[in-house]
Amino acid sequence: MRFNYDLLPGDVLSFDDISERYSQKYPDDKLLTTRGLLSPSTTSKSMTIRAVFASKDCHIPLEDLLFISGDNERKNYLSRFEHYLHSQESFLYFRRAQEPAPWNSWKVMGESKVLAMLDPASIMAQSLLQQRGYTLTLLRSDDEDEYWQLYDRQSKPCFEYSRQLQFIVVLTSALLPAATGVMPGTQVGRRVKARLWQRASHLEFNHAVRARYGACVITGTLLTDELAWPWVEACHIDTRENELGFLLDNSTDNGLFLRSDLQRLFASQRLSIDPQAGTVHFRQTLLEDQTLLPFYRELEGKVCALWSLVPDSTRERLGRKL
Repeated sequence: MRFNYDLLPGDVLSFDDISERYSQKYPDDKLLTTRGLLSPSTTSKSMTIRAVFASKDCHIPLEDLLFISGDNERKNYLSRFEHYLHSQESFLYFRRAQEPAPWNSWKVMGESKVLAMLDPASIMAQSLLQQRGYTLTLLRSDDEDEYWQLYDRQSKPCFEYSRQLQFIVVLTSALLPAATGVMPGTQVGRRVKARLWQRASHLEFNHAVRARYGACVITGTLLTDELAWPWVEACHIDTRENELGFLLDNSTDNGLFLRSDLQRLFASQRLSIDPQAGTVHFRQTLLEDQTLLPFYRELEGKVCALWSLVPDSTRERLGRKL
């Protein structure tokens, strides 16, 4: 008996069924995976989206919207969805099935396309949600992320926790109603892209500086395995910014890897490193400097433990900072 590999819109299937049918239909492709939003999350150079498994918002009856969080240089969601917006290629779309279906069941939404991509703060996104009885509210923001909450008609929160929402994707498919009030082809603007670029750039800088030194340049202290609370952090030497608020120099040569307390002292210019000798010096001009000095007396005038790893280009930047 021939296996039925059709994925018909409206069907509710287990992930194993979906994976098996996909492998029958596309025998040369890799297996599907539900890890992350895309399947699979491949390298940043790939624009391919074979399937979207939307699980976080299964209880929100907004099936044509994807609320994108956690984009980075590996997932590359923004560039991928932009590619599919321009090419109008289709991909498979699944949503976690509502109860009483088994937990690992998915509703087949069918072949879908990207209609638009919206900035959460844009008038178009706010208007679209308000038309459907929802309110999207910015609760707080920091340098890299904005935390949003979606409220329904009864003012109940729809997200389990406030979400680091970056952009919204509007989809079209056979099962989805036409999205009124949305201009097809709309893309996110500079504000969203700048935040994503800054986040990805910062991560790339951290990884590069960490790979170069592997420990605190001054003391030799190693990075702890508890990555959520590291003892050693990357920091910039030259912190000047351009007119868009981005650092002028985000290269590895403009970075040092320092123990967390020393990183803060260096950033606040209470600690400096002699660019010629590699010796450490603490500022002693203010009263609070004198209070702090006894705790760091053993480091005053000492040569950095990893000074031999500091290249000439980084030493030049240290000289310009003095």
